[in-house]
Amino acid sequence: MYIIGPITLLYVFYEMRMLSREENQKMLAALIFIIFSIFFWAFFEQSGGSLSLFARYNLKGDLLGFNPNQINNSSNNLFVVILSPIVGLIWLWLNKNNKEPNTVVKFGMSFLFLGGAFFIFYATRFFATVDGIASLPLFTLAYFVITLGELCLSPIGLSIMTKLSPKPLWGVMMGIWFLASAYGQYVAGILGADMASDNINETLPVKLIMYTEGYKQLAIYGVIAGLILLLLSPFIKKLMREVK
Repeated sequence: MYIIGPITLLYVFYEMRMLSREENQKMLAALIFIIFSIFFWAFFEQSGGSLSLFARYNLKGDLLGFNPNQINNSSNNLFVVILSPIVGLIWLWLNKNNKEPNTVVKFGMSFLFLGGAFFIFYATRFFATVDGIASLPLFTLAYFVITLGELCLSPIGLSIMTKLSPKPLWGVMMGIWFLASAYGQYVAGILGADMASDNINETLPVKLIMYTEGYKQLAIYGVIAGLILLLLSPFIKKLMREVK
């Protein structure tokens, strides 16, 4: 990762020297999307780290027959299957009425949903027992919201890479998009490890406070990133030219 990423970027910048001004502007827009996607996956992929430990220690019981770790491991997948056609139909309906948000706005929405989901993860502390056991239904609701964020970003990522890149660079840019998700998951591991290592020997109430405090920070950063994207929307749209 430390070698391939920088070398690939240097290669892309080298290729951009031979592109037109309009093509370079589109490539810059694509790189902006890639950079923001790293932050998205760094937050989103807490499901494989800190959220898994949170479910193990600070959630008990079951919901519709599913225990906390089953919900942590499966609810996002289930919500993707359920919500994908619904979200797709909503985009089509909005497009038919000339109200579909552009790609930049969808990226911004993905971070707002992401931040909202982590605010819900944070809010589980207010519905917890004195023993530090948080609300499983609220935990599940957060995954519903985080899936909405994923559906605003992930399905259009590869599409926008090919739309913004000149044809000879399609494969490279798609590879960078996936490499960005790898960097995001790497950062997610660092963030999750920091949350877990600080409270490994603490009581459940203390674990609850420390995990949810971390989720509050991620929520704030997620909302800020979303607002930045929305504010930058006119500038990025200008870079994208005719690409919608």
